[in-house]
Amino acid sequence: MLETVLSAGAVLAAEAAVRAHINAQPPGTYPRMLTKHIELRRAHNRGLVGGRLADRPALATALQTGAAVFAVGLAVLANLPALQVRPVARVGAGLAAGGAWANTLERYIKHEVTDYVYLKDAKLPLLRRRIWNLADLAIFNGMVVAAAGFLSATIEGAAYGALGRL
Repeated sequence: MLETVLSAGAVLAAEAAVRAHINAQPPGTYPRMLTKHIELRRAHNRGLVGGRLADRPALATALQTGAAVFAVGLAVLANLPALQVRPVARVGAGLAAGGAWANTLERYIKHEVTDYVYLKDAKLPLLRRRIWNLADLAIFNGMVVAAAGFLSATIEGAAYGALGRL
């Protein structure tokens, strides 16, 4: 449980700090190159991924809230003793939950989500068309890590069960 709470809390705190800094900058500060390939921008997204549903804010808020509740459910599941999942699954679930709630809380407070990372030289066109934030990265990576942790525990459990029947 500690892994989940710490990883979720770290994402919430880091995202809050970065967004506060980005939003406190005067107009004209962005875009600005952070590295050769990463550009900082300031975009206020009233919709979901890529601005979808910006014209339907209540639906965007409901879907985002549903995703955040799902992420918390995943975190709870990862911490059930009966499942015996690896700690990495609990960390991944915490990252996903922290990222999902960081975006959801900002949407409830400001009715938009601040995005700020643009990968100008990304090889995948999908990544070149989007502006991200730390919470989005935590959600994606957290889900991948949690899935790997759940899957490895499932495979190990199935192998152990099969050997036990011999």
